Amino acid sequence: MKTIKKALLVDDSDATIFFNKIVLSKTGYIDEVLIAKDGLEALQVIKSGEFPEIIFLDINMPVMNGWEFLSEFGKLESALQNTTIILMIGAELTTEDKEFTQSIAQIKEFSGKMLSRVFVDTIMTKYFNKELTLVE
Repeated sequence: MKTIKKALLVDDSDATIFFNKIVLSKTGYIDEVLIAKDGLEALQVIKSGEFPEIIFLDINMPVMNGWEFLSEFGKLESALQNTTIILMIGAELTTEDKEFTQSIAQIKEFSGKMLSRVFVDTIMTKYFNKELTLVE
């Protein structure tokens, strides 16, 4: 099975990072899960030459939140324009936030903060044509 080389998990919660990294690693779809604690750190990871194929992005973070990250991400080189972004949200989005997300083509889905195996399988099948493999 072909895998995704790199995913970027952006969240300020150590517990959420720990849990989600385990879920992502156990799927077998992703070779490497990169971690960033806020949007600024995520931009630094990307600018260092790490080009993730998928980004799991928390919205509410210190230093640079998810919305600010998305604004800066849009200014980066076109090599990243095919990156799939999954927003991890913990609350209902405002009308303004929903309109903003619709203006960013890379935002494909919304998820709760804690990822599930079923959700990751769905994302991989839908956006990366990965076959489902039930690895426990």
